Amino acid sequence: MNGGRPPPSRAEAIRGVCFCLLYDLCCWLASVRRPVPADVDEYILTTLRDVGDARQRLGRYVSPAVLESWERALQPFFAGGLTLEPELGESGSFQDRGRDASGRIQAELRFGNRSSVLDRSQRRHQLPPHDWTLRVWLSADSGGYVENASIRRA
Repeated sequence: MNGGRPPPSRAEAIRGVCFCLLYDLCCWLASVRRPVPADVDEYILTTLRDVGDARQRLGRYVSPAVLESWERALQPFFAGGLTLEPELGESGSFQDRGRDASGRIQAELRFGNRSSVLDRSQRRHQLPPHDWTLRVWLSADSGGYVENASIRRA
């Protein structure tokens, strides 16, 4: 339930899914194993809030092929015992890019990143501060289902 609030606009709903995706990716990389806290109002996928494993939450709304490719790419990160300490910028721009030729909804979320990585010995390694762009393609027929996504330096 949305607490009596009116349903979100299309742009708000798309931005909300982008936020959930970024939030769950950060939790996965940070090895956080807990439900989404109640004070994270921006997390709009209410049916997933109680799922304690971020990877499992992602599996409910992200294409299995995309998740498998991310797992392969991130295998050295996890095998090396690394964890992310996320520190993302508060403000970021969001753009609803409309539909592509196949009808998928495209969106971009730009954000600042001042995160660090902890190694196996819990030593902190500060990442260079950069702006990043999360590009997301949502299914045309099942609201909120992420068919593809990419993150690149802005």
